Amino acid sequence: MAEPLATTAEPAEKFSFAVMLPTLIFDVAAPIVIFNILAAYGVPTLWALVAGGLSPALNTLRVWAKTRRLEPLGIIVISFMVLGTTASLISGSVFVALIKDSFLTATFGCICLGSLFGARPLMFYINRQFVAGDDPVRLEWWNGLWQYPEVRRRLRRVTAVWGLAYLVEAVLRIGFALVLSPAQVVVVSPVMAFGAMIVLIAWSRRYLMALGDERKDVQQPG
Repeated sequence: MAEPLATTAEPAEKFSFAVMLPTLIFDVAAPIVIFNILAAYGVPTLWALVAGGLSPALNTLRVWAKTRRLEPLGIIVISFMVLGTTASLISGSVFVALIKDSFLTATFGCICLGSLFGARPLMFYINRQFVAGDDPVRLEWWNGLWQYPEVRRRLRRVTAVWGLAYLVEAVLRIGFALVLSPAQVVVVSPVMAFGAMIVLIAWSRRYLMALGDERKDVQQPG
């Protein structure tokens, strides 16, 4: 019997890196622009950082409004944004404002690694949403893939790589906040995060699809 790959079927929604454009605008470009404009007008650094951080939060809410579905990870993202912003304002610390995203990044990394000890790793569920969407036929097909050892091994490896990468990113963010100026961190951190995400997505797709290339006789759902 063939061992089909999770992503050999056509995705429920065609993926294109163009879908990353809103993330590039809201999570990378907008915070940089907002911070620099406010700083140029003499707004205190802390408040400029907080204002810039509102853009990624609005992007998360935009996605929720579009899909009408708030996933557990979405809840975590919003919660950490609120907690990080609140902690920054209460402490009055620019450093806390600069590293608040590190806690979110580290949490996601820990969730990835922690899920390796569960029944199925986190990337099984994230990829399932992309591949199957809400189609019951595709969902049944995807869930059935877990019986194949090679599928399990690859999904666990992908999850481990994402987890480790996000923990490293969290450490680097803190390092940047320690050695760079706030204006530099505002540029370097989101650019690094976006670049790392693109690399991880590209590698994961290539790695998972490689199994499909090795199994040409795979039967896909209709």
